[in-house]
Amino acid sequence: MLLSRRSIVIALLLTQAPFAWAQVPDKDKATLVREAIASAYGKALTAELGKSLRTNADPACLAEKGLNADQLEPRGRDLIIKWGTRMSEGTMAIIEEANSANPFAGTAELESLKRNADVKRYLAIEEPLRQAKILDLIFEHFDRYNIISQVKLGGVHPLGTGNEALLRLDPSEASEAAAEKFVEKNRSKALKRFLELSEQAAVAQRAAIKTVKTPPPLPYEFFKGVENDLAELCIRTGK
Repeated sequence: MLLSRRSIVIALLLTQAPFAWAQVPDKDKATLVREAIASAYGKALTAELGKSLRTNADPACLAEKGLNADQLEPRGRDLIIKWGTRMSEGTMAIIEEANSANPFAGTAELESLKRNADVKRYLAIEEPLRQAKILDLIFEHFDRYNIISQVKLGGVHPLGTGNEALLRLDPSEASEAAAEKFVEKNRSKALKRFLELSEQAAVAQRAAIKTVKTPPPLPYEFFKGVENDLAELCIRTGK
């Protein structure tokens, strides 16, 4: 059975790092995307995007525009930051609107706990996991939009391409294991309370999203128009 638009957005939330958006420091989505792209895994995905751009760009078009193949990777990085930010902001706006209409009672305490030293250390350990989830969401839906829109660009996301070398660079498992180990060894009451409240906030967030009445856009729809930017990099669209 096909998922409804609302179900897909809920699934999108649930595929992120546990309680990720409730836990992250106060940063705007553009900053979070840029930092994710600047991570080791982000750089690997960007390099893969650059490789795909070089493979699929029309040589005659590159010559006409005076573009060198070496310019495609940095241009591709700028493109994915722009459109990844658009997707993140659009998707989270829906979630934040639902949260605003159904506020979580423990928000103030949760925000206060983020200033605790043990909580800060925990979030730093878990950061690669959160960044990897952001990257996976961006590249998965970028690839999906390109397939649907017949953009002639090879896929990048490793789960779609089966790129095992790229999959091995995903830091999610190591980061999650390190975070769990830190929690097991740490007797901080503040950290324990933070994790309890984070879980409660996540449950409340899921319940709030279910109250959304207007079907939200599908995540890949936030990439509508990326084909125009890709055309500037000599990537063709159509049969």
